[in-house]
Amino acid sequence: MRLARFIEHAQEPILQGWEDFARSIQPPHRVMDTIELRDHAAEMLCEIVQVLDRSRPDGEGMAQPAGHAPAGADSAAEIHAMHRLRCGFTIDQLVAEYRALRASILHMWSARSKTATWFEVEDMTRFNEALDRALGASVTRYAEMGRQAQDIFIGILGHDIRTPLHAISIGAQVLMRSESLEDGLAGVASRIFNSSIRISGLVDNLLDFTSARFGMQLSPRPVDLGALAEQVTEEIRSAHPNRAILLEVAGDCNGSWDSGRISQVISNLVSNALQHGSAAEAIRVSLTGGTDSARLSVHNFGMPIPADEVAYIFEPLRRCARSPERHHGHGAHLGLGLYIAREVIAAHGGTISVVSNAMRGTTFTVDLPKRQA
Repeated sequence: MRLARFIEHAQEPILQGWEDFARSIQPPHRVMDTIELRDHAAEMLCEIVQVLDRSRPDGEGMAQPAGHAPAGADSAAEIHAMHRLRCGFTIDQLVAEYRALRASILHMWSARSKTATWFEVEDMTRFNEALDRALGASVTRYAEMGRQAQDIFIGILGHDIRTPLHAISIGAQVLMRSESLEDGLAGVASRIFNSSIRISGLVDNLLDFTSARFGMQLSPRPVDLGALAEQVTEEIRSAHPNRAILLEVAGDCNGSWDSGRISQVISNLVSNALQHGSAAEAIRVSLTGGTDSARLSVHNFGMPIPADEVAYIFEPLRRCARSPERHHGHGAHLGLGLYIAREVIAAHGGTISVVSNAMRGTTFTVDLPKRQA
């Protein structure tokens, strides 16, 4: 008997084995019934049978089995992953279900009366390929749903933090303006205010990071990029009076951009240069307007970006994964600013790149089309 027909004939014992295993690993806070435990297992078996039948050279069993997902619809494996996530299963438990299913079917099939026919190895190979595809679809969907849940959580958390943070900032400003406050306490109030501003910036970056993953939204309008760059650099100079920040503007820098987002890009790049650049050297911001585009560059001297990180400089999570020892402990930063800058530039149809070495320093270069792509 071919493996596809065996799965059809032995479907109930297979499903019972699936149910028993799922019950053994179900979350402790849940008591799941048979329908929940067998969630879409029958449909997955039908889809596996279809894959096995399609690989048959003799055409036997080519009818569409029940439960086959139409083109463009979610597969049974994808729906199963979503349900398991909502029920509290971990991704390890999800994978364990497929491992148990594979072992159960192959054990039951090998226990039948063997005929040593030529198709047994081929059927097992096809079965493993089909089950691996279903497992891949489940893991991918589980990961996508998990990321979406994390993004929503971060968005809600960032929004809720703003209210108490604003109250702290206002309270610190009131204390700083009080004439009856002792000098020592005035210094404490100043530090509280500065810390609240810093936390607010971190929350903004976190929310921008989350929104960028859902898709950056723009509100373009006519902007003089030169005037905008002057405004942003002046604000940064006032916050860092001991650092030299030089701005050079040339050409026609008028275009259609989202001024708030572009201000954020300039601020993030200059702040990054201040953080990593040499305090003894000036930060140089250059802006050149052309016929169809404008080019912004931010240069600093100091320790160059490690060569193995250049390719991932705009991907904070990948940078941390590749070299966690560099992004852990006191003074570590996630580097969300560069990621956000890249997403803003990409949303405008532009590009951003970086060149870094010990001799010439580090230069981030942004090319922006004057009309949104």
